[in-house]
Amino acid sequence: MHDVAVIGAGPAGSATAHYLARRGVDVLLIDKFDFPRDKTCGDGLTPRAVGVLQDMGLSEELQRVGQVIRRFEVFAPNGRSTGDVVTLGDGMPAYALVVPRRILDDHIRRRAMQSGARFEPCVHVSHVRVEASNGAAHVALHGERNGRHVTFQARLAVVATGANTGLLLRSGILRVQPRVIVAARAYFEHVRELANTWTLHFDGAPLPGYGWVFPIVPDAANVGVGYFQYNRTASALGFFESFVRSPAMRQWLAGAVQAGPARGYPLREDFLTSPTFGERVLLVGEAAGLVNPLTGEGIDYALESGRIAADHIYDMFAHGDFTRPQHVAYDRALRERFQMLFEFCLWVRRWCAHPIALNVLVTMANRRSDLRRKLTQIVLGGAPIRRKPTVGRIVQTLVGWGGSRAA
Repeated sequence: MHDVAVIGAGPAGSATAHYLARRGVDVLLIDKFDFPRDKTCGDGLTPRAVGVLQDMGLSEELQRVGQVIRRFEVFAPNGRSTGDVVTLGDGMPAYALVVPRRILDDHIRRRAMQSGARFEPCVHVSHVRVEASNGAAHVALHGERNGRHVTFQARLAVVATGANTGLLLRSGILRVQPRVIVAARAYFEHVRELANTWTLHFDGAPLPGYGWVFPIVPDAANVGVGYFQYNRTASALGFFESFVRSPAMRQWLAGAVQAGPARGYPLREDFLTSPTFGERVLLVGEAAGLVNPLTGEGIDYALESGRIAADHIYDMFAHGDFTRPQHVAYDRALRERFQMLFEFCLWVRRWCAHPIALNVLVTMANRRSDLRRKLTQIVLGGAPIRRKPTVGRIVQTLVGWGGSRAA
């Protein structure tokens, strides 16, 4: 009988395991794969994500295996650029990182193990059920390893299975299959003039959505595209091919060589309507729909929600209280941290479906450094959203009216 079983050893699950284990909680970390393993993603770590990794003691070693990013640039549908701006937000580290997920996830998992978590690879958990033994409730995890049935028991469980909803649906935590947005990426080598800059491209990308070029080393990059509108027939790989063949990207990637196939992947950004807990179960990261609906970014939310979940679970054990009000308190903490930001980003996403609006915004940002910085903070999740967004407040935030107050 473990204290906590964490299902999924990606950033959300491993961060949760680390923050619990370092406080002396007995944590079992389970994943269907052995590590290191690849994960299709944009590989970008925002300054907010870097802040959590610093707290975990990982930022210096990840700088050695990744690409430090200090600049950020946006291209409008008409090709006009904001000019690059420093990726510095209030209270955040002054840099971002790009680290391939094969490397990143293994570093975070190993940190959880160094903190005291036990790792069980190659286990596919199919169901999570609340059971009782000796009059005490616990969680039973039923699954398979190498064709054999296995069962693990814990007093609480954390589900960190990302966009894979099978376990949540089978366990009755998620009632309906959520809609998803889609993205695709590939790696390119021998890319010229990458420097240490993230670039987002609305030129040649599907709207609402954008393309990106994220350096992983000085001459290689993760190049991808996301389409942020629900459409059952949308083809992420089709959008990717169209994007890299657009005039702007043909020039950008002239002489570059694609290393390996393009890979598509779904993104769950339904946090506003998603459950965040079940009986004796908490959800973290993308399993709770925590992917930014404007940018498709999820690693920083995974890390943050893992830390929040660990804080709440530790309090549950400290007080011996595993009742529903404690789970509701966890949900409330997530809503207080992310609800208004997600509402804001959804509104901006609808606005960004219009090329003319994007052209105007980038033109304004090109002329005003304060607006460029504000846009950077919003995209990177660093601009505080303290009040419910309205059209007027969103406009104030974007163009700087009303002083420094946030929407």
